[in-house]
Amino acid sequence: MRVIDTVCYGALVADAAAMGFHWMYDQEKIRRLGGDAPEFFDPSASAGAYTRSAELESTFVHHGKKPGDLTQYGEQMRVILKALANTGGKLDQAEYEKQFKSFFGPGGEWVGYIDRPTGRVLFNLEKRNRDAYAQARSFDNGLTEGEKDVLDDEVRVCFKFYDDTKSVEENLEVMDGWVLRKSDFKRDPEKDRQKIEYCRNMFHTVRNAEKAFCGDIGDDQFPAIAKLPPVVALYRNADDFDAQVEVAVRVTNHNDKAVAYALVYADMLRAAIAHRDKDAVLAAARNRAAGNAEITELIEAALARLDRSNTEVGKFFGPSCHLPYGLPQTIHRLMTAESYVHGVRMNIAVGGDNAGRSIMDGAILAALFGVGTGNGLPTDWIARLSRGEEIAALLAQLPDG
Repeated sequence: MRVIDTVCYGALVADAAAMGFHWMYDQEKIRRLGGDAPEFFDPSASAGAYTRSAELESTFVHHGKKPGDLTQYGEQMRVILKALANTGGKLDQAEYEKQFKSFFGPGGEWVGYIDRPTGRVLFNLEKRNRDAYAQARSFDNGLTEGEKDVLDDEVRVCFKFYDDTKSVEENLEVMDGWVLRKSDFKRDPEKDRQKIEYCRNMFHTVRNAEKAFCGDIGDDQFPAIAKLPPVVALYRNADDFDAQVEVAVRVTNHNDKAVAYALVYADMLRAAIAHRDKDAVLAAARNRAAGNAEITELIEAALARLDRSNTEVGKFFGPSCHLPYGLPQTIHRLMTAESYVHGVRMNIAVGGDNAGRSIMDGAILAALFGVGTGNGLPTDWIARLSRGEEIAALLAQLPDG
């Protein structure tokens, strides 16, 4: 199996496997209900066991889902797979944002929980769009407000005339033709010039605005890393590896801490792909963390607890949604897991945001242990993915880095 298939299936299967106990913070209930095999647990059977208290913030959010479905984390990764497939494997911010909004936004396919970064991205994308058009609308070159209304109607809606296979200038010439078709029956060369000038200014104003990131500036939670496996696989040998990882992160989490942690995760996955060796993965984490006292301290704290149980370590660092809680747990699991299945089950057993942790855990575990091997990702687990055919079709459109 290709590298990109291995890490993406590793991530998505781990996410789906955790969904039945996602955000259940009571480890004893997970153990009692899930036993030794808590993966792909039916959420309709666990829903009644979710309780909230001052100590346990369990929240059931997956109403109507069935075993094999993805959580919102897995769906975020599927969104970037679609964006990458549409560009032949090139990470394009605009395409990624387009697919993100199309899936999670109003009128989109997603029905389910919207986490904070997703909600902020959707709000910020719409605000960026409105602000850009308001700025473009203020351009004064002699057109009346009524004439601007007509032009806005024709050109404004997502620049539907645009063809990515053509140059910007070729596209603008197409737009000019659209504009001229909106001219009065009696052609006025000066008025035509003004209309073209107005619309070209709108085009450049909006296009320039789209370069700004709309991710949540205050968020260092797991959505930041939910899209990393295909990006790491595709760009693992590229000179701009760090820059591509950062773009992927900042689309949802425009936050420096999120980027710093994501780069550690990305280097760990890249090392797992290259070496299939736990010590190499650990060395990559340490090397990337060098100079960052907080991350280095967390890595060493995880290594100092290798004799402790996974569930105990999860409680110590915190089972909720923040990257500083998840990274040391991932280090601990990777160093103690005996197989892909063992690692996934350990992560589920910790509880809390196990699905948020699962994306990178699963990708790295699959890279280390393989697929269909004695200790690798079981192929019958891949077959349990509800969107398996669609995921396979998206992966088939991507190169292997």
